[in-house]
Amino acid sequence: MKTSLDKFFNPESVAVVGASGTPGKLGYIAIENLKILGYTGKIYPINPKANEILGFKAYPNVKDIPGPVDVGLVLVPAEIAVVVIRDFAEKGIKHAVIVAGGFSEVDIKGAEMQKEILEISRKVGMRIIGPNTTGILSMVDRFSTTFQTGIEFRPGPAAFIAQTGNFASITLKWILSKEQFGISRVIGLGNKIDVDDADALEYLETDVKTKVIAMYIEGIKNGRRLIEVGKRVTKKKPVLALKSGRTSAGSKAAHSHTASLAANDTIVDAAFKQAGIIRVDNYMDLVQLTKAFVFQQPPKGNNVGVISPSGGLGVITADACERSGLKIATLTEDTLNKFRKASPPFINVGNPYDIWPSVSQIGMDAAYKVAIDAVFEDPNVDAIIAGTMVTKGWVEFKDNSFFAAASRRHPEKPIVAFATSEWQLVNELQEDLEKQGIPTYTSPEMAARALTTMYRYSCIKSS
Repeated sequence: MKTSLDKFFNPESVAVVGASGTPGKLGYIAIENLKILGYTGKIYPINPKANEILGFKAYPNVKDIPGPVDVGLVLVPAEIAVVVIRDFAEKGIKHAVIVAGGFSEVDIKGAEMQKEILEISRKVGMRIIGPNTTGILSMVDRFSTTFQTGIEFRPGPAAFIAQTGNFASITLKWILSKEQFGISRVIGLGNKIDVDDADALEYLETDVKTKVIAMYIEGIKNGRRLIEVGKRVTKKKPVLALKSGRTSAGSKAAHSHTASLAANDTIVDAAFKQAGIIRVDNYMDLVQLTKAFVFQQPPKGNNVGVISPSGGLGVITADACERSGLKIATLTEDTLNKFRKASPPFINVGNPYDIWPSVSQIGMDAAYKVAIDAVFEDPNVDAIIAGTMVTKGWVEFKDNSFFAAASRRHPEKPIVAFATSEWQLVNELQEDLEKQGIPTYTSPEMAARALTTMYRYSCIKSS
């Protein structure tokens, strides 16, 4: 029986091999991040030349630590990592995160060192994440192995499994600086010599802190087990996946990055479909589609009510919906009458609803409140796309809280928004609406893609 992964995310103690008292070095930043996050467990810096680092007593070797150690973080070069893992085995450490690169992704010598590490770990039941990764970020437990500077504490329901250190560093920084949702876990798998995608997915299956799972995969280690685990997990929570290395150039890059071998793309598609994993096509979609699930519930059907700030954008939104498998709902006469009362008498109303004449007549807040409430209450509508145009001194919301109020009254009907026109105001509106739980995008196509993905998950869950 394999050792549980639990201690990777909520350890009572961590030994940092390669700890440093020099600001800017990886062994300094890793410990500093633990302090910033407010980690309450014991921190043991390992450095034979130091007595104390960042206020913590330092030890020359993990075997000199007086008490037990749950996680060993390896920040030293590949050549030394083999010796360190052997020390971990003697100390009884059952969970190791190896940050260093220079293993099978580089050359035969690296592959041999990687093999030796795996042999040592298996003899004692040690689980390993990595090598060649930033490892773990367990936001809800205030634990991290990342060496990315400036990490802030923002827990939330989105988890990322990634075969790259990117998601506990660059992508995390984007989310923390631009998006309004929080993170539960980031699991950076690197070369996956032990813990792989299926292991990580299985851990998140029962993680009550995680609502949606996003995966970045370069190579699939055990496709059969991934399908088996995926089938269970996707019945409980949505799983999105970006599988790279689809082209010959991408495949070559993946092999040099994490020693991942190419897989036939048609087979990957079939495996994901069998597992219930929703495949996404590009990097930023993995973040943008994840946030839709963070903020809203999947729709029960695919009939969409569209509110558009212009006739042209309404046509574009309708095209985007139909191309992706959504239907433009047939609105009830009661809904259309509510639109007519808020619009000039010469306007033909329908779905999509061009709201601009109504805005011109009764103002931004009043027009959108009428439209939002009416579409939410329409029994023929399963989900809503609300497009807005914001321009300083011309059309701005004074109070947009009715978006979230209507959503709370009808939680079974997801709403996604898009905003356009002046970038600064769009940015402010996006931030404001997302703080209220309304995922907001900068194009109708992206809004439709988010809603489509949520509907696809509804079909997977009910199948």
